Amino acid sequence: MPSGEGQPLLSQSNLRHSQEVMGNSDRQSLRSVSSETSDVANELRKNLYSTRSSIIAQVGVIAFFLYIFYRIMVNDIIFFTGHPALNTFAIFALTQSIILVQPTSTAAEKQLGATVHGIFNLFAGSAFFGALSIIYINKAAHQGIHFKSAHARLGLVTYIILFANVLLGITQYWTPYVYGSVNRAKSLYKFHRVIGYVSLVFSFLTAAVSTTTDYNKTIFGLRFSVLFGLIIVTSIGLAVRIRPQKFQFKFRRS
Repeated sequence: MPSGEGQPLLSQSNLRHSQEVMGNSDRQSLRSVSSETSDVANELRKNLYSTRSSIIAQVGVIAFFLYIFYRIMVNDIIFFTGHPALNTFAIFALTQSIILVQPTSTAAEKQLGATVHGIFNLFAGSAFFGALSIIYINKAAHQGIHFKSAHARLGLVTYIILFANVLLGITQYWTPYVYGSVNRAKSLYKFHRVIGYVSLVFSFLTAAVSTTTDYNKTIFGLRFSVLFGLIIVTSIGLAVRIRPQKFQFKFRRS
């Protein structure tokens, strides 16, 4: 009987030991995953503000952001104020989305980078749409002529490019099968990259051309030289980070 009574106790002890080993293994696995995620996040943070080129780009775009908001704050806040405010937020978010993925190397970096990149672009797209809505409503309320100035026309082209590229990026990443296959969707990434740079250039140009509008000349007070200088600083920081091999364009010989 004693030996028979001792056997269950031994089994329970072994079971507890096995559970402890499995628990420790699970915790180590979770710590490993957490550590890997943290390492990837750190690499992406370095992209944003820990390299010489990213610092140059950030100084330029932050100064651009602050300069426009300074002009907003020294003028009366009206309904139209939302137009330059939201456009500036959008340009800032769009710039961050590009700096973040310049470049990503590992599969984990690409995955997390694409997710955060998409979040930035979602903010940018929403802000651009809000800015477009405000100027359209404001023009209609004052019976103004839509898309009359160079700034308005360039802005319309910019919005179209931006919204099309946001849609392209979302569908490529989240619903790749609308293009037939995942590989087919991946083959279009290069176009998303190129259009992303083009849309940012158009966004900056539209902001610079806004200095020629009557509203800016008589009320808002943005100076073209200041805006253009900050755009050049930001562009330099971004340009040196471009990796041409990422575009992967192939041309057929006739």
